[in-house]
Amino acid sequence: MAFAISAYFPLGFYQGSDSGGRPESYPSLNRLYSALVSAAYLTFGFEKVGAEYGLTDEQIHDALNWFEDNPPQEILFPRVIRAESRATVYRNKGNVQNKKKPKDKVSPAEAYIATAYEQYPESGMLLTWAWHENPSPEVFKTLNLLCDEVPYLGEACSVVELHAHEDYVFPSAAEDCVWMLSSDSALGSIFRKGRPLSFPRKGRLDDLKKAFVTANPAPKGKKRAASVSDKEDEQNFLNEYLPLQTEGQARYIPPSAQKEDVLKAPWATAFYLEIDGVDGKRGDGGKAEWRPEESELVGWAVALHRFLVKQWGPDPSLALIGKYAPGMSRPANNVSIQVLDSGFKSAYAQKLRKELAGKGPGFLIMLPHDMLKSDVQKLHDVCKLAKGKTLYYALNKPSLQFGDTTIIDAEHLWKPVAEGMCRYWTLRPMAIAETRPIPSPKHNRKWGVQEAICLALGHVWRDRYAPKANQEGQVKASREERYWNFVDAVKAKTSNFRIFDWRAVHRVNMADYVHHADSSNVLHGMQALIAISDAADSLDCAAMAIGQSRHLGGGFLVPVDFDLSALQPDENFGKGVPAWLK
Repeated sequence: MAFAISAYFPLGFYQGSDSGGRPESYPSLNRLYSALVSAAYLTFGFEKVGAEYGLTDEQIHDALNWFEDNPPQEILFPRVIRAESRATVYRNKGNVQNKKKPKDKVSPAEAYIATAYEQYPESGMLLTWAWHENPSPEVFKTLNLLCDEVPYLGEACSVVELHAHEDYVFPSAAEDCVWMLSSDSALGSIFRKGRPLSFPRKGRLDDLKKAFVTANPAPKGKKRAASVSDKEDEQNFLNEYLPLQTEGQARYIPPSAQKEDVLKAPWATAFYLEIDGVDGKRGDGGKAEWRPEESELVGWAVALHRFLVKQWGPDPSLALIGKYAPGMSRPANNVSIQVLDSGFKSAYAQKLRKELAGKGPGFLIMLPHDMLKSDVQKLHDVCKLAKGKTLYYALNKPSLQFGDTTIIDAEHLWKPVAEGMCRYWTLRPMAIAETRPIPSPKHNRKWGVQEAICLALGHVWRDRYAPKANQEGQVKASREERYWNFVDAVKAKTSNFRIFDWRAVHRVNMADYVHHADSSNVLHGMQALIAISDAADSLDCAAMAIGQSRHLGGGFLVPVDFDLSALQPDENFGKGVPAWLK
């Protein structure tokens, strides 16, 4: 986890209402944003001529801009303590129904509208908003100072202590309280369950200022400024000036829904081994410039793989070498090496995380989630010790000098999907089919590119899509039957995958795109548009690869983001269907 803001309520409760006047159980993101804006004006003299209160207007603007259009990816909602009182009061709502003969509307409501939380500051079990991507150090400093000066959230009785955190990690006891951001609500999918929260969009600050000026007009001369009449309370007045144009709606998925239908990222952690020089030279800006040909990606990955095995020494990790003794249980995935050259970094600079986008070219070494911790540490040591050493690929190819090694969260390699967009995937440079065409046991289906991609996806998520173990007494399924079962599972309406625009890809020398190939398998590449959806969009930012060469430079999934207007809803699939392919 990267950045978080936690809220501790010393009196044990929160009391506030949404923009429509309805009591909230938890403060919305708009509420938090407004509190930061208030602190900026009241404490730091924001936009006040000649004010010097520790923060400049530019610093505050940058911090508020970072907050806009940036809902947190996860929120820890503390458990609610239900009020024992069920008393009812009849409150004057201030709703004027007839302005000529004003008459207030009196409605029944619960007397106790505050929400009490189970809070444990010592263990970190507090209301917490968490972002996977860190703001800049300057923005973090500003947000930290603003948080320190917020006296309350919601009504004045809701005293609060806000704190900003770097490198935040949720407490272990929070597993059942952390809700995840979902991006599928606009498509009207079957997964539209969860908690909606409003968040500020771009321009929110300007809208708040306009609403304030409208509610508090400057007096002209000796004449008293117009104000809200006694018969119209503040809520009625604000209803006419709600800045809804800059109020977005985010939906958060509960932990129970995440567990029901969440796909696990095949590779949980990664090491980024940066290239410090090419033939001993660096490019402009001190970064190496390395642009291998597409046909060389697998070769370079193989060269690094051999280097790592050699540097490891005796008894290398089985997850690294990918070879298992007969009878041993084979995991679905091993260590995967992908090439992130200068061209790739330039093409995807806007979608990669900042901590990776700002580095030079290098190798992404992806570690499967079930790799032994001791092996992970050993491989990290090997990569760290590689700094300053040289990697050779071929006599007529440049040599590479290794630089620093950085630990990367492989589940969050890519930036989150922008508001109003939906993420699909395509393959770099292609995926290689893992088998020859398989005859159908029922003799009524043909094996094509779509089936080969389904099998490739099924193998990566084998733990999820492998056919159930045969019951005692049943005949073990043949290889052909098992492969077709994978295809059927991935093609099913309830599957987490959809494959569009699939096609075969050919090159002059297909052997350049694989390391080893079965003699009975005619090599062919595959390209497609792939959608992956589950209840929490858990793989929208993950590093993934499919196909025969997924462990050595091939089949790397790269994001393609579409505007939601280009997609049509599908009642069986959360991310819809591209309108031009339906």
